[in-house]
Amino acid sequence: MIAIIDSEGNLTVEGVNPDLFSGLLPEAQDVACARPLAYAVLPNSTGADLRVHAIWHGDVTSGPGRRSVIQVQGCPIKCIGCYVPQTHDASSGVPLAVSDILPVLLADENRDGVTILGGEPFAQVEGVLLLVRMLRLLGVHVTIYSGYTLVTLLKRPVAREILNRVDVLVDGPYVAALADGAGEWRGSTNQRIIMMKERA
Repeated sequence: MIAIIDSEGNLTVEGVNPDLFSGLLPEAQDVACARPLAYAVLPNSTGADLRVHAIWHGDVTSGPGRRSVIQVQGCPIKCIGCYVPQTHDASSGVPLAVSDILPVLLADENRDGVTILGGEPFAQVEGVLLLVRMLRLLGVHVTIYSGYTLVTLLKRPVAREILNRVDVLVDGPYVAALADGAGEWRGSTNQRIIMMKERA
């Protein structure tokens, strides 16, 4: 069991039957795996660097600390049992310029970093690279999720550029049969948490 009380006093408990807390806490809500309690309003934009499904703040399940999260649209992998199949269609979502994304993504000053997930971030490498470059210039800690493995990503030059600029990679496809006991930040036990800066 993992329990976190964030800076605003919100309690997140992971890996425990919610019935154990019946009557002690408000009714449990699923917030992991791209299920936030509330989404930020996406801006109007004339640019199209990235197709975005959603942005939210205060996430404590998608990387170290309290995160602001951008969920990109489009996924060619389409894992069986994916919790967010609505992010698979690459023609859906909202096309946004990175310059318009940044103010919304960085609006929460209490964040410990930004997480990029999907969909599949490495299906939009040019836009994700631009976003990661901007975040690094601002000194923001970056975690990125991918259904591809590190070995596969390192074969792609632009993906390698992205990986050289992120702090944490959570790699590998979601496998529903391996979901139990996955631990923090992962959807299934086959996925790895790779500290990229330590790897370099």
